[in-house]
Order: sequence, then C-alpha cells, then structure tokens
Amino acid sequence: MKNNGENCIVFFKEQGQSGNDYGLKDEDFVLIIMTDFQKEMITKYGKDKICIDGTHGLNNYDFNLYSVLVVDEHKNGIPVAFCFSNKSSEDVFRIYFSAIKNAVGIIETTTLMTDDAPAFYNAWSYVMGTVKNVLLCAWHVTRNWHQNFNKIKNPEKRKIVNKALKAVKEELCLGTFSKLMKQFIQELLNDSDTCEFGKYFQQNYAKRPEKWAYCYRKGQIQTCIWSPFIKKLKIIILRVSMSRD
Repeated sequence: MKNNGENCIVFFKEQGQSGNDYGLKDEDFVLIIMTDFQKEMITKYGKDKICIDGTHGLNNYDFNLYSVLVVDEHKNGIPVAFCFSNKSSEDVFRIYFSAIKNAVGIIETTTLMTDDAPAFYNAWSYVMGTVKNVLLCAWHVTRNWHQNFNKIKNPEKRKIVNKALKAVKEELCLGTFSKLMKQFIQELLNDSDTCEFGKYFQQNYAKRPEKWAYCYRKGQIQTCIWSPFIKKLKIIILRVSMSRD
C-alpha cells in the first residue's frame, strides 16, 4: 500500500494484497488519485459544495469509479479526487474520504450532493463531520423514478405521471409545491393503475422533499455537474473495456 503526499496516488491496495488494516479483503482493489491541482481546487471551492458521483461496472473486472467534484464560481464541475474500486461500500468510501482528509485536511462543506445511497453521506460525515445541506442529485432522483415506472401498468398513465413528477419537482413556490404534492399523491393512490407507484413515492420521497424538490434549493445546483474531463474519462474506460472483450 502507498500513501505518499508527493505522489498523485494517495492510496493503493492491489488485489491479492492483505487489507486487514483497512477492513478490506485480499481480493479488494482500491486506487485513489489526487493531484496537486486537485488539492488546490478542493481547498479553494470545497467549503461551498461537494458533489459525489459513482459509475459502476466500468470494465470486465467490475471496477467502479467514484469522483468527488467541486463547483467553481462559473458553475463548472471540477473533479478533485478519483477512486477506482471493485467494491461499493461505506468502508471503501471512508478510506476514500480519509485519503482526501490526509492530503488537505478536513473539508467543512456547506452542501453535499450525492445519489440516493446513504453510504456516501455516512462515510463523509464520519470522516469530515456533518453537513448542513444534504441534497440528492436531481438526475439520480429522476432515474430512480423511471426505474420504478414498471409499477404503473398502463403506458399512457406512465407518461401522465412522468409529466406530473417533473412539474412537482421543478415547482419553485413552496406553497404551490405543497398543494401539488398533496394532490399528486392523492391521485396516485386513488387510481388502481398508479397506486403501487404512489405507495413507492410516498414511502421513499414524499416524506423528505427538502432533499430533491427545487423549491427547497433555490440558488443551488440541481444535479451533480460532470466535468468534460470525467465524461471523456468514462468514455475512454468504456472503450478500453470493449476492446478487451
């Protein structure tokens, strides 16, 4: 394992190497990269917003890429650390954020934006401390909704629900949002075709609108902002993976 402040590789655990000291198995792989420029950027912008993005199954080895990003004054996403691992767990994320902490110190950010997996926030708060504003990435929220549209058997009603969801999510007036939410949930639950989705929405999202509704995050970014570099990196990794098939 390596943990060298003069090296962009701030943590490395290869497969086949013992990872008992970190709660890892021998077959686990973890590579964490952080350049000097990235250290400067997270120190400069990290106190405002931190975004955490995960991309799964990048290659034949089922490695995942976890990127930490900050947002500059022009609302551009800047990647400030990368973690490659075959494991997706809070333990790995604790190692990841601890490596960042060891490199630049504690980042006391105002806003943390992630997907809907609690492991990211749990690990971040364990290493860096609690965060005032914890938001869900709008893109991930919408994807989760769409993945549960199979609970709506009627295709036409899926379109209607999708349009209504978008209107509810993007409503900026808190009073109007509250009325729309109440009406939306009632209509879902009162229709046998949409009742199952209504129960899913009520259980998973209706009780915490402050995490995803736009009216609660005025002036905040709505989604994790992938930088062009990260988009290109994902494309390159995918092409390399396909060339090895």
